[in-house]
Amino acid sequence: MPLSLAPRVLAFALVCSVFATECGARSPLPSAQPVVVSPDATTSAPAEKLGVRGRTLIPLHSTLLGQGGVTRLNFSGALSIHNASATNVLAIEKIEYRSGSGQLIESYLNDPLYLKPYASLQVLIAQNDVRGGTGASFTVDWSTVEGSDEPLIEAIMTSFTGPHSYAILSPGRRASRPQ
Repeated sequence: MPLSLAPRVLAFALVCSVFATECGARSPLPSAQPVVVSPDATTSAPAEKLGVRGRTLIPLHSTLLGQGGVTRLNFSGALSIHNASATNVLAIEKIEYRSGSGQLIESYLNDPLYLKPYASLQVLIAQNDVRGGTGASFTVDWSTVEGSDEPLIEAIMTSFTGPHSYAILSPGRRASRPQ
């Protein structure tokens, strides 16, 4: 190989390596589960009655429109549920993801999940998952014992596009829970 061609080949190889690393870092793992919870964070159902039942609504926009609707920005999201109690178990009974039109996209739990005090879980939405569109949201149905702290539930949305990155924090709000 001529000496003048060597730097070009090396530069091309370096660019390909960086591109492959970046693509690999941003691509979701095929085996990744949408609900992430440490086995140490859960416990069995408590003996005491979980008398306080609640529902929290959390906006998680998978797509935002800009420039008067001309541009779209897709976000990945993490719904984060924290048991705010130092002493009591929090039951997560239902987690539902809905589109901006209110249609159910996905339901994440088949059975209640019991979080230990101060434990947490996350539900992940990939940046290329735009099923929720503009105005997407989660609802979380939960229960705890009387006198316990309500859970802290929020969504974190991030977007990486070219050299720019964006992050939005979206707090949950208590909503009526059907009986």
